[in-house]
Amino acid sequence: MAKSYDDLKAVFAYYPIHPKSVKLLDTRGGRSKWLIESQEGPMILRQEYINPKRMLFIAGAHWHLQNNGLPIARLIPTAQGSLCLSGGDHVYLLYEALEGEPLLYYNKQHMIKAMKFTGAFHHASEGYLPPSGSKRRTRIGKWKKLYRWKIQELEDNKKIAQKDPEDEWSRLFIEQVDRMLKRGYEALEELDQSGFAHWTEASIRSGVFCQQDDTMARMMIKNGQAVMKDLHSITIDLPARDLRIILNKLMKKLDVWDTDTAVDLLRAYDSIHPLSKEQYRVLWTDLKFPHLFCAIAHKYYLGQKKSWGDEKFLMNFRKIVSVENSKTEFLSQLDPIYQKIKEGSADG
Repeated sequence: MAKSYDDLKAVFAYYPIHPKSVKLLDTRGGRSKWLIESQEGPMILRQEYINPKRMLFIAGAHWHLQNNGLPIARLIPTAQGSLCLSGGDHVYLLYEALEGEPLLYYNKQHMIKAMKFTGAFHHASEGYLPPSGSKRRTRIGKWKKLYRWKIQELEDNKKIAQKDPEDEWSRLFIEQVDRMLKRGYEALEELDQSGFAHWTEASIRSGVFCQQDDTMARMMIKNGQAVMKDLHSITIDLPARDLRIILNKLMKKLDVWDTDTAVDLLRAYDSIHPLSKEQYRVLWTDLKFPHLFCAIAHKYYLGQKKSWGDEKFLMNFRKIVSVENSKTEFLSQLDPIYQKIKEGSADG
């Protein structure tokens, strides 16, 4: 990995910039970032170990969003007009370094700004034509396969837990798993509804895409609005995916599903990127599926969180059970909640 200005000279030679200093900001997960002070202003250089064709797909999306007016850090092409620079088994991206305030999960106005940004993101993504030679990533049309895989994993984990009923994790897991499996099977059956197929077909035609992991961590507040510091990944999928992910994250921070807050957040999103009742029905299906419950069980049984002890796993498991179970009332109120969403825009 390059560590200094001298190491990165060959990279800078491809860009129309005049660097003055280089500072390594972060290295983890196959990704490194440097802060570049240049005559043209502060910039971020990102090095990532990824298939260059895949990165071209992401960089093309970044360029598309930028050109469609989304508040996102400006991507800087090479002097030859390339959106990213291949180093063989790794790729470089250069974009402006933004300054602003962090978005806070426990601040409702910040949460509303994040939801409005998500709406703007989906609106700006429409019409994306990936660059020639790029490799698309898509999950659209694969929801049934994903649901079935997660349900089967829960069924397998249930058998493991039943073999050790005296274990605290197993005991709590067994208490909840049948309820979660019921919701999973119901959600799987609901994917046969016409709205899911219609939205899938419309999304494929429109070119809309989602983030892989919609999170406030990649946003900041600048000039009173949420802006994106960088774009790590995208996938072709229904906007409902991003909405489900960010709503579940926000409610997990609150330790409970707060229906009033969820309505305000969806109203904020809808004020920028309106959805039909049929489309909200698809979102309700994805929120019904116990994604959070499946995720923590997956982490536990595969030992993916090496730094978590039993107490931390149990603490997070109880929090997720609280969120999933308290979501039931919300899920039963699609009609009145849809009316509330359409009543007006949330402030933020």
